[in-house]
Amino acid sequence: MEQYQKIDKCIAEGYAYIMDENNLVHGCDKWLEAWEGIKELFAGGEVEDIFELNNKYKWAHPVSNYAQDLEMELHNAGVTDSTYHQKRVEYCKELIQWCKDELTANNTRIGMAEAYFELGDYEAGDQVFIEWLRDDPGNGMGHNGWANCYRGTMDAIHYAKAEEILLSAYAMAELRDKHYVVEGLINLYGDMGKPEKTKEYSDLYKRLWPTRASRIFPAEKTAPVRVEKVGRNEPCPCGSGKKYKKCCGA
Repeated sequence: MEQYQKIDKCIAEGYAYIMDENNLVHGCDKWLEAWEGIKELFAGGEVEDIFELNNKYKWAHPVSNYAQDLEMELHNAGVTDSTYHQKRVEYCKELIQWCKDELTANNTRIGMAEAYFELGDYEAGDQVFIEWLRDDPGNGMGHNGWANCYRGTMDAIHYAKAEEILLSAYAMAELRDKHYVVEGLINLYGDMGKPEKTKEYSDLYKRLWPTRASRIFPAEKTAPVRVEKVGRNEPCPCGSGKKYKKCCGA
């Protein structure tokens, strides 16, 4: 019980630093301290999954939410202090071991690769996706995540690499969740200034996934559309009030 209380206090203090004071570094430090305590619970055999902890004790903040928020905030802290990109890599490696939820594990893999890219280690970032997609080649989310890592550099050569990843995935007969790849192509061609291609894939998206399209695209459209990149912990643009990762990003 004492260990749980210590962890809960650290998590709450981390939220206070980040939400009330906008102090990302101190907030992440507190959350990483809490994570060390959580790992001790795992090592002790109390639970085997981060989501199991939600109901194990009475937390001020759901532990599964905190775990995903930490992954995102380590990126934000890394913008001003690059050491937090490396901390994000190590944290993601550990979280994947203790997460049985497929969506969260996949988001964590993408976060780990993004951190490698932020550090300039493209080879290590590529390897995350190579190993993931070798075991699950039809994962549309994985292909889009990989392309986004290159797209985020805003470099012509890397745009070409992102396009190669997405078009190769799009051509795969076994591709699942194809909408992720099409969303990626819409965003990529928007960034590249190719309106005809943007419109082509936007029209395809609205034809194949009209329900999702109605949530993502504005109702009135007179020009080629571009899907906005929404953070996984940001409010969903569909207006549901849920986090994007829990709604249209699922």
